[in-house]
Amino acid sequence: MTARLRIGLLGGVPPSLGGGGLEFQIANTGAALERLGHEVVRVERHDTARGFDLLHAFGAEPSVWHLLSHWTRNPAPLVLTPVIVVSPGREERLLRLSARVPALTTGRMKRELIQRADAVIAGTEYERDLVTSAFGAEPSRVRVLGNGADPPADVAPPPAGVPAAGTYALLLGAVSERKRQVETVEALAGAVPVVVAGGFVGDERERARWERCVSDTGAVWLGHVADRAVVAGLVRGARALVHLSQAEVQSLAVLEALAAATPVVLSDIPSHRELAAAYPGFVRIAAGPADVPRAVAELDGPPGQPPAVPTWADVASKLTDLYGSLVTSNQKDPP
Repeated sequence: MTARLRIGLLGGVPPSLGGGGLEFQIANTGAALERLGHEVVRVERHDTARGFDLLHAFGAEPSVWHLLSHWTRNPAPLVLTPVIVVSPGREERLLRLSARVPALTTGRMKRELIQRADAVIAGTEYERDLVTSAFGAEPSRVRVLGNGADPPADVAPPPAGVPAAGTYALLLGAVSERKRQVETVEALAGAVPVVVAGGFVGDERERARWERCVSDTGAVWLGHVADRAVVAGLVRGARALVHLSQAEVQSLAVLEALAAATPVVLSDIPSHRELAAAYPGFVRIAAGPADVPRAVAELDGPPGQPPAVPTWADVASKLTDLYGSLVTSNQKDPP
Protein backbone atom coordinates (compact mmCIF):
# COMPACT_ATOMS: atom_id res chain seq x y z
CA MET A 1 0.00 0.00 0.00
CA THR A 2 1.41 3.37 -1.03
CA ALA A 3 1.97 5.75 1.88
CA ARG A 4 -0.34 8.71 2.33
CA LEU A 5 0.50 11.36 -0.25
CA ARG A 6 -0.23 15.04 -0.65
CA ILE A 7 -1.54 15.31 -4.20
CA GLY A 8 -1.98 18.62 -6.00
CA LEU A 9 -4.71 18.73 -8.65
CA LEU A 10 -4.75 21.41 -11.34
CA GLY A 11 -7.10 22.21 -14.22
CA GLY A 12 -10.68 22.72 -15.24
CA VAL A 13 -13.03 25.69 -15.26
CA PRO A 14 -13.76 27.49 -11.95
CA PRO A 15 -17.22 26.55 -10.62
CA SER A 16 -18.51 30.12 -10.90
CA LEU A 17 -17.83 30.11 -14.65
CA GLY A 18 -19.28 26.72 -15.57
CA GLY A 19 -17.66 23.39 -16.17
CA GLY A 20 -18.69 19.95 -17.33
CA GLY A 21 -17.19 16.53 -17.85
CA LEU A 22 -13.57 17.48 -17.15
CA GLU A 23 -14.53 19.19 -13.92
CA PHE A 24 -16.52 16.12 -12.82
CA GLN A 25 -13.51 13.97 -13.70
CA ILE A 26 -11.20 16.07 -11.52
CA ALA A 27 -13.69 16.19 -8.64
CA ASN A 28 -14.43 12.47 -8.73
CA THR A 29 -10.73 11.61 -8.97
CA GLY A 30 -9.96 13.84 -6.00
CA ALA A 31 -12.78 12.45 -3.87
CA ALA A 32 -11.72 8.86 -4.60
CA LEU A 33 -8.11 9.65 -3.72
CA GLU A 34 -9.24 11.18 -0.43
CA ARG A 35 -11.23 8.04 0.38
CA LEU A 36 -7.96 6.12 0.01
CA GLY A 37 -6.44 8.36 2.69
CA HIS A 38 -4.51 10.83 0.55
CA GLU A 39 -4.56 14.60 1.04
CA VAL A 40 -5.83 16.39 -2.08
CA VAL A 41 -5.12 20.05 -2.78
CA ARG A 42 -6.79 21.97 -5.62
CA VAL A 43 -3.77 24.19 -6.07
CA GLU A 44 -5.38 27.02 -8.04
CA ARG A 45 -8.11 27.54 -5.40
CA HIS A 46 -5.90 28.55 -2.47
CA ASP A 47 -4.62 32.04 -1.74
CA THR A 48 -1.67 30.73 0.26
CA ALA A 49 0.97 28.23 -0.88
CA ARG A 50 0.24 24.58 -0.14
CA GLY A 51 2.82 21.84 -0.34
CA PHE A 52 2.36 18.61 -2.31
CA ASP A 53 4.32 15.47 -3.15
CA LEU A 54 3.07 15.25 -6.72
CA LEU A 55 1.08 17.44 -9.10
CA HIS A 56 -1.56 15.98 -11.42
CA ALA A 57 -2.73 18.41 -14.11
CA PHE A 58 -5.86 17.79 -16.17
CA GLY A 59 -6.15 19.23 -19.68
CA ALA A 60 -3.21 20.19 -21.91
CA GLU A 61 -4.76 23.61 -22.46
CA PRO A 62 -3.21 27.11 -22.64
CA SER A 63 -4.51 27.86 -19.13
CA VAL A 64 -2.63 24.88 -17.70
CA TRP A 65 0.45 25.66 -19.82
CA HIS A 66 0.45 29.22 -18.45
CA LEU A 67 0.22 28.13 -14.82
CA LEU A 68 2.90 25.47 -15.16
CA SER A 69 5.22 27.93 -16.92
CA HIS A 70 5.20 29.88 -13.62
CA TRP A 71 5.71 26.82 -11.39
CA THR A 72 8.58 27.80 -9.05
CA ARG A 73 7.53 26.40 -5.64
CA ASN A 74 7.12 22.79 -4.51
CA PRO A 75 9.18 20.95 -7.14
CA ALA A 76 7.58 17.54 -7.58
CA PRO A 77 6.77 14.93 -10.23
CA LEU A 78 4.17 16.01 -12.80
CA VAL A 79 1.41 13.73 -14.06
CA LEU A 80 -0.63 15.02 -17.00
CA THR A 81 -4.02 13.86 -18.21
CA PRO A 82 -4.09 15.81 -21.51
CA VAL A 83 -7.74 15.19 -22.58
CA ILE A 84 -7.15 15.87 -26.26
CA VAL A 85 -10.59 16.30 -27.82
CA VAL A 86 -10.04 16.18 -31.58
CA SER A 87 -11.96 14.75 -34.53
CA PRO A 88 -10.14 12.20 -36.70
CA GLY A 89 -9.35 13.54 -40.15
CA ARG A 90 -8.72 17.17 -41.03
CA GLU A 91 -8.92 18.47 -37.43
CA GLU A 92 -6.43 15.89 -36.23
CA ARG A 93 -4.06 16.66 -39.12
CA LEU A 94 -4.15 20.37 -38.31
CA LEU A 95 -3.45 19.67 -34.64
CA ARG A 96 -0.49 17.48 -35.54
CA LEU A 97 0.86 20.27 -37.76
CA SER A 98 0.37 22.97 -35.12
CA ALA A 99 2.27 20.87 -32.58
CA ARG A 100 5.46 21.13 -34.67
CA VAL A 101 5.52 24.74 -35.85
CA PRO A 102 7.90 27.08 -34.00
CA ALA A 103 5.12 29.58 -33.17
CA LEU A 104 3.39 29.25 -29.78
CA THR A 105 0.19 27.56 -30.98
CA THR A 106 -2.18 25.58 -28.78
CA GLY A 107 -0.76 22.44 -30.38
CA ARG A 108 2.76 23.54 -29.45
CA MET A 109 1.62 24.17 -25.86
CA LYS A 110 0.16 20.67 -25.68
CA ARG A 111 3.41 19.24 -27.00
CA GLU A 112 5.47 21.11 -24.40
CA LEU A 113 3.22 19.98 -21.55
CA ILE A 114 3.17 16.36 -22.69
CA GLN A 115 6.94 16.21 -23.08
CA ARG A 116 7.47 17.89 -19.73
CA ALA A 117 5.31 15.44 -17.76
CA ASP A 118 6.89 12.56 -15.85
CA ALA A 119 3.84 10.45 -16.73
CA VAL A 120 0.97 10.95 -19.17
CA ILE A 121 -2.48 9.43 -18.58
CA ALA A 122 -4.30 8.72 -21.84
CA GLY A 123 -8.01 8.01 -21.59
CA THR A 124 -8.07 5.66 -24.58
CA GLU A 125 -5.74 3.72 -26.87
CA TYR A 126 -6.46 6.29 -29.57
CA GLU A 127 -5.29 9.12 -27.31
CA ARG A 128 -2.18 7.15 -26.38
CA ASP A 129 -1.28 6.82 -30.05
CA LEU A 130 -1.92 10.54 -30.50
CA VAL A 131 0.28 11.73 -27.63
CA THR A 132 3.16 9.52 -28.74
CA SER A 133 3.02 10.07 -32.50
CA ALA A 134 1.87 13.72 -32.61
CA PHE A 135 3.28 15.17 -29.40
CA GLY A 136 6.43 13.14 -28.90
CA ALA A 137 5.65 11.45 -25.59
CA GLU A 138 7.91 8.52 -24.80
CA PRO A 139 5.72 5.39 -24.91
CA SER A 140 7.16 4.18 -21.60
CA ARG A 141 5.77 7.27 -19.87
CA VAL A 142 2.21 6.87 -21.18
CA ARG A 143 -0.45 4.87 -19.33
CA VAL A 144 -3.98 4.21 -20.56
CA LEU A 145 -6.49 4.75 -17.78
CA GLY A 146 -10.10 5.63 -18.48
CA ASN A 147 -12.67 7.30 -16.27
CA GLY A 148 -14.89 5.65 -13.70
CA ALA A 149 -18.56 5.55 -12.79
CA ASP A 150 -19.98 5.05 -9.31
CA PRO A 151 -23.52 4.00 -8.37
CA PRO A 152 -25.49 7.19 -7.63
CA ALA A 153 -25.91 8.11 -3.98
CA ASP A 154 -29.57 8.87 -4.69
CA VAL A 155 -31.98 8.57 -7.61
CA ALA A 156 -34.77 11.13 -8.02
CA PRO A 157 -37.78 11.09 -10.34
CA PRO A 158 -37.34 12.97 -13.62
CA PRO A 159 -38.79 16.50 -13.84
CA ALA A 160 -42.36 17.10 -14.98
CA GLY A 161 -42.85 16.81 -18.72
CA VAL A 162 -40.36 13.97 -19.22
CA PRO A 163 -41.98 11.02 -21.06
CA ALA A 164 -42.54 7.70 -19.34
CA ALA A 165 -39.55 5.61 -18.36
CA GLY A 166 -38.31 3.31 -21.07
CA THR A 167 -39.75 5.38 -23.91
CA TYR A 168 -37.35 8.26 -24.50
CA ALA A 169 -33.89 8.80 -25.92
CA LEU A 170 -31.71 10.91 -23.62
CA LEU A 171 -29.06 13.39 -24.76
CA LEU A 172 -26.98 14.34 -21.74
CA GLY A 173 -24.32 17.05 -21.67
CA ALA A 174 -23.67 20.57 -22.90
CA VAL A 175 -25.44 21.40 -26.16
CA SER A 176 -22.90 22.37 -28.82
CA GLU A 177 -22.21 22.00 -32.50
CA ARG A 178 -19.45 19.49 -31.72
CA LYS A 179 -21.95 17.18 -30.04
CA ARG A 180 -24.48 17.50 -32.88
CA GLN A 181 -27.65 17.62 -30.78
CA VAL A 182 -29.53 19.53 -33.51
CA GLU A 183 -28.93 16.87 -36.15
CA THR A 184 -29.59 14.05 -33.66
CA VAL A 185 -32.89 15.48 -32.40
CA GLU A 186 -34.07 16.16 -35.94
CA ALA A 187 -33.25 12.58 -36.96
CA LEU A 188 -35.15 11.14 -33.99
CA ALA A 189 -38.23 13.33 -34.44
CA GLY A 190 -41.28 11.13 -34.94
CA ALA A 191 -39.36 7.94 -34.13
CA VAL A 192 -38.90 8.22 -30.37
CA PRO A 193 -39.47 10.96 -27.75
CA VAL A 194 -36.32 12.93 -26.99
CA VAL A 195 -35.14 14.48 -23.71
CA VAL A 196 -32.11 16.78 -23.65
CA ALA A 197 -30.38 17.67 -20.37
CA GLY A 198 -27.57 20.18 -20.76
CA GLY A 199 -26.82 23.86 -20.90
CA PHE A 200 -26.11 25.60 -24.20
CA VAL A 201 -22.62 26.49 -25.46
CA GLY A 202 -22.32 28.62 -28.59
CA ASP A 203 -23.09 31.96 -30.19
CA GLU A 204 -26.48 33.58 -30.73
CA ARG A 205 -26.89 32.14 -34.21
CA GLU A 206 -26.24 28.62 -32.95
CA ARG A 207 -28.59 29.11 -30.01
CA ALA A 208 -31.39 30.31 -32.30
CA ARG A 209 -30.91 27.23 -34.46
CA TRP A 210 -31.07 24.98 -31.40
CA GLU A 211 -34.18 26.60 -29.95
CA ARG A 212 -35.89 26.36 -33.35
CA CYS A 213 -35.01 22.65 -33.46
CA VAL A 214 -36.54 22.07 -30.01
CA SER A 215 -39.71 23.94 -30.98
CA ASP A 216 -40.11 22.18 -34.33
CA THR A 217 -39.50 18.64 -33.03
CA GLY A 218 -41.23 18.81 -29.65
CA ALA A 219 -38.14 17.63 -27.82
CA VAL A 220 -38.02 18.23 -24.06
CA TRP A 221 -35.05 20.47 -23.25
CA LEU A 222 -34.38 20.67 -19.50
CA GLY A 223 -31.35 22.93 -19.71
CA HIS A 224 -28.53 22.32 -17.25
CA VAL A 225 -29.55 19.81 -14.56
CA ALA A 226 -27.40 20.33 -11.48
CA ASP A 227 -29.07 17.75 -9.22
CA ARG A 228 -27.09 14.53 -9.66
CA ALA A 229 -29.98 12.47 -8.30
CA VAL A 230 -32.24 13.82 -11.05
CA VAL A 231 -29.55 13.08 -13.64
CA ALA A 232 -29.37 9.51 -12.33
CA GLY A 233 -33.15 9.20 -12.65
CA LEU A 234 -33.06 10.47 -16.22
CA VAL A 235 -30.32 8.01 -17.15
CA ARG A 236 -32.06 5.03 -15.57
CA GLY A 237 -35.36 5.93 -17.19
CA ALA A 238 -33.99 6.33 -20.71
CA ARG A 239 -34.59 3.79 -23.43
CA ALA A 240 -31.11 4.73 -24.62
CA LEU A 241 -28.55 7.46 -24.14
CA VAL A 242 -27.52 8.98 -27.47
CA HIS A 243 -24.16 10.72 -27.79
CA LEU A 244 -23.13 11.68 -31.30
CA SER A 245 -20.16 13.89 -30.50
CA GLN A 246 -17.69 14.46 -33.33
CA ALA A 247 -14.78 14.27 -30.87
CA GLU A 248 -14.53 12.77 -27.41
CA VAL A 249 -11.96 11.23 -25.13
CA GLN A 250 -14.27 9.35 -22.78
CA SER A 251 -17.67 10.77 -21.87
CA LEU A 252 -18.71 10.45 -18.22
CA ALA A 253 -22.36 10.49 -19.29
CA VAL A 254 -21.77 7.41 -21.43
CA LEU A 255 -19.94 5.54 -18.66
CA GLU A 256 -22.65 6.40 -16.13
CA ALA A 257 -25.30 5.11 -18.53
CA LEU A 258 -23.43 1.86 -19.06
CA ALA A 259 -22.99 1.42 -15.29
CA ALA A 260 -26.76 1.80 -14.92
CA ALA A 261 -27.40 -0.81 -17.67
CA THR A 262 -28.81 1.88 -19.95
CA PRO A 263 -27.72 1.12 -23.53
CA VAL A 264 -25.98 3.81 -25.56
CA VAL A 265 -25.87 4.90 -29.20
CA LEU A 266 -22.57 6.55 -30.07
CA SER A 267 -20.90 8.29 -32.98
CA ASP A 268 -18.38 6.41 -35.09
CA ILE A 269 -15.13 7.76 -33.64
CA PRO A 270 -12.13 5.82 -32.27
CA SER A 271 -12.87 6.22 -28.55
CA HIS A 272 -16.46 5.05 -29.06
CA ARG A 273 -15.36 2.05 -31.08
CA GLU A 274 -13.18 1.10 -28.11
CA LEU A 275 -16.25 1.24 -25.84
CA ALA A 276 -18.25 -0.87 -28.30
CA ALA A 277 -15.53 -3.52 -28.17
CA ALA A 278 -15.37 -3.41 -24.37
CA TYR A 279 -19.14 -3.48 -23.75
CA PRO A 280 -20.81 -5.48 -26.54
CA GLY A 281 -24.57 -5.63 -26.27
CA PHE A 282 -24.80 -2.25 -24.59
CA VAL A 283 -23.27 -0.07 -27.33
CA ARG A 284 -24.41 0.64 -30.88
CA ILE A 285 -22.35 2.74 -33.26
CA ALA A 286 -24.27 5.08 -35.56
CA ALA A 287 -22.67 6.10 -38.84
CA GLY A 288 -24.32 9.52 -38.54
CA PRO A 289 -27.46 11.25 -37.27
CA ALA A 290 -29.67 9.60 -39.91
CA ASP A 291 -28.58 6.21 -38.56
CA VAL A 292 -29.61 6.93 -34.96
CA PRO A 293 -33.29 5.77 -35.16
CA ARG A 294 -32.15 2.40 -36.52
CA ALA A 295 -29.52 2.08 -33.79
CA VAL A 296 -32.03 2.92 -31.04
CA ALA A 297 -34.50 0.38 -32.44
CA GLU A 298 -31.81 -2.31 -32.30
CA LEU A 299 -31.52 -1.72 -28.57
CA ASP A 300 -35.12 -2.66 -27.81
CA GLY A 301 -35.36 -4.90 -24.77
CA PRO A 302 -33.25 -4.88 -21.59
CA PRO A 303 -29.65 -5.92 -22.40
CA GLY A 304 -29.15 -7.55 -18.99
CA GLN A 305 -27.09 -6.80 -15.90
CA PRO A 306 -24.86 -3.71 -15.95
CA PRO A 307 -21.42 -4.30 -17.44
CA ALA A 308 -18.36 -4.11 -15.19
CA VAL A 309 -17.52 -0.43 -15.66
CA PRO A 310 -14.54 0.64 -13.50
CA THR A 311 -15.43 2.66 -10.41
CA TRP A 312 -13.65 5.81 -9.32
CA ALA A 313 -12.08 3.73 -6.55
CA ASP A 314 -10.56 1.51 -9.26
CA VAL A 315 -9.19 4.61 -11.02
CA ALA A 316 -7.80 6.09 -7.81
CA SER A 317 -6.13 2.80 -6.86
CA LYS A 318 -4.26 2.63 -10.17
CA LEU A 319 -3.30 6.29 -9.93
CA THR A 320 -2.00 5.71 -6.40
CA ASP A 321 0.35 3.00 -7.63
CA LEU A 322 1.66 5.34 -10.33
CA TYR A 323 1.99 8.30 -7.95
CA GLY A 324 3.87 6.18 -5.43
CA SER A 325 6.41 4.99 -7.98
CA LEU A 326 7.04 8.53 -9.23
CA VAL A 327 7.41 9.99 -5.74
CA THR A 328 9.76 7.20 -4.68
CA SER A 329 11.86 7.63 -7.82
CA ASN A 330 11.98 11.39 -7.28
CA GLN A 331 13.22 10.93 -3.71
CA LYS A 332 16.05 8.70 -4.95
CA ASP A 333 17.21 11.23 -7.56
CA PRO A 334 20.22 13.32 -6.49
CA PRO A 335 19.47 16.98 -5.62
